[in-house]
Amino acid sequence: MKKKTNKDLFLFILIIPLFLFLSLYISTRMEKNLPPFSVVNKSKMGYSVFYQSLNKLNYPVERTLKQLIRCKTNSVQLIPPGGKFNINDQEVKQWVEKGGVLVYITPETSESIKYATSIDAKGNIKLYTYGKGRIINADADFMTNKTLLKDTTNTYDLIKEIDNYSYDKLYFNESYLFSSATTKSIWDAIPIRFKYIIYQILIVLIAFFYYKGKQFGKAMPFHEEVERSENEYLYSAASLYRQAKCWDLMVDNYYKNFLKGFVGKEEEWLEYWEKEKIPSLNQAKSVFEFMKKRKNKIKVKEYIHVVTMIEHLNKILDKRSGLHWKTLKKTLQEN
Repeated sequence: MKKKTNKDLFLFILIIPLFLFLSLYISTRMEKNLPPFSVVNKSKMGYSVFYQSLNKLNYPVERTLKQLIRCKTNSVQLIPPGGKFNINDQEVKQWVEKGGVLVYITPETSESIKYATSIDAKGNIKLYTYGKGRIINADADFMTNKTLLKDTTNTYDLIKEIDNYSYDKLYFNESYLFSSATTKSIWDAIPIRFKYIIYQILIVLIAFFYYKGKQFGKAMPFHEEVERSENEYLYSAASLYRQAKCWDLMVDNYYKNFLKGFVGKEEEWLEYWEKEKIPSLNQAKSVFEFMKKRKNKIKVKEYIHVVTMIEHLNKILDKRSGLHWKTLKKTLQEN
């Protein structure tokens, strides 16, 4: 048993790291399935490093899934490529015109902005004006995780340009990025880091059931069912009578069970009791007289007192029967 336990424990320790590796691999694969240029994407095409760096530098950054027209104009909206965003949409034009600052991220610097006036170009960043607002056009590749590992110059220029404006929040607006995706389930909406925690919990549960299934340690002994009481039916019936307040039936039930210990007529058990000099003769006489000459109106206390005496007499008979059997057994062994 001990060798088997040690073997199972060794397998248990070996399997856990394997499960952890698989869960990490699955999590990484799922991250790669996220759309590129998203702040929740930690792969080489994600914006997670850019977003987290701004956050650590105490910029008022936040990710949002609200469409641009539902956002206030005192904010900077950074919109990555992908989805159904249209820079020339009438509602987008109105939002910029009212004073909004739009950071328009495209695969390459775009020439498709038809209504705004190009006012400047700072390196690889183009600036446009329309009404009270501004449009900052930058290449999407500047802020990806893989680019930031090699070069941060273009990203630094973009941040300096954003700093030229007054705003309350810098939003990474991903409503359009995810708009073309199919309807997501609750599982799809859970962030990757929480999915990873769920995987670990599942691994622990699997290990726990494996542990229990293999019965690590000492096997638990199986105890047989406790032997039922000889007079279980008597007590059950008496309990029902008591609840129904049928005191006379309860006493009869106990008395009939008591008479089973005697052979002969019902009226002769007291004579046998006197002849054999069995203890508690006075109580035996009280029970005999009560059952033979029952009054019409008997108090509950009297019924309970009689039942108590019958129980006492029954115990005496049981004890006497046990002593008789021991004597008989000893006699048989001697012979």
